[in-house]
Amino acid sequence: MRRGIASLWHASSLVIAGALYFLFVLPRWFELTGQWPATLGTVMRIVCGVLVLLTALPVLLTLQRTRKPELGTPTLALQLRVWSIVGHVAAGLLILGAGISEIWLDLDNVGQWLFGIYGAAAALALLGAFAFYLAFVAELPPPPPKPLAPKREKRGRGRKTEAVEETAVAEPDADAPKADTDEAEADQTESDQTESDEKTADATEPEATDESEATDEPAGKLRNRRPTGKTRRTRTRGGVATEN
Repeated sequence: MRRGIASLWHASSLVIAGALYFLFVLPRWFELTGQWPATLGTVMRIVCGVLVLLTALPVLLTLQRTRKPELGTPTLALQLRVWSIVGHVAAGLLILGAGISEIWLDLDNVGQWLFGIYGAAAALALLGAFAFYLAFVAELPPPPPKPLAPKREKRGRGRKTEAVEETAVAEPDADAPKADTDEAEADQTESDQTESDEKTADATEPEATDESEATDEPAGKLRNRRPTGKTRRTRTRGGVATEN
């Protein structure tokens, strides 16, 4: 049985049973005031009990339909339908049994007990109805999970300094190729300068040797020559100087 048909059937039978319950079971004002005969009240109470029993029929048909394993009905929904059937059947039997027993029982003696039974039957019928409709809610798929919001990392001072140090360490690594190229260029320029200096030194060495030889020759000649107009003086052991 479809969900719409079962719900309509259950709701209509429950409304009719509730109307009969109010008019002929509790509080039955018209019967107690003598406007309606007691026989009519007894018959309508039996009808009300049977109608409550029949209210469990759409619940039973829905349970048989949704119990198929290929449908994958949640266990909670199946259990709610079972308890709904139990509630409707129990309520109908209580109303039916109390209504039939009123034929032989006097309300003046056992009226409070009968009214207590009727009240319990009404409570069971309402619980069964709620369980039937809650079973449809239990069949609904769960809502999709909400996306998790990204958590913001709380960084303290220590973590900030560590991050700064890491960036500072990473920067020299990035500049390392540049430094290597600069060093290579500096070495190349130094080698070029040393080569040019060696060439100039080799070119200047012959000139320096020529100049030194030229200066040494006159110096030697001058050393061998004696000054004119001067005599060599020698000293004897006596301290008297003699001239040659």
